[in-house]
Amino acid sequence: MQGVYVLAHFSCEQTRLSGAIMSAVLAVVALAGTVISARAVRRGAGAEWADARGGGPRTFMAWLGVGSGVLFALVIANQFAASLMISPCLR
Repeated sequence: MQGVYVLAHFSCEQTRLSGAIMSAVLAVVALAGTVISARAVRRGAGAEWADARGGGPRTFMAWLGVGSGVLFALVIANQFAASLMISPCLR
């Protein structure tokens, strides 16, 4: 959101889509992090994450990464929709 605010001045002068482009790129980055965490969940955590008492691998942090990645992607998608609907020249 801060990046879109920084680009608002330049968006008004040259192109109106720079905020939308930035939001789309950041949404892809958030979803890429989600995919990386989801792969960690699917494979299971490595042996270095195994419990010292012989328990199975812990995937809590990977699930937390998936959840937060999806949440961030949704927030960025909302910012994307707002940048498409609202003119950057309005201050």
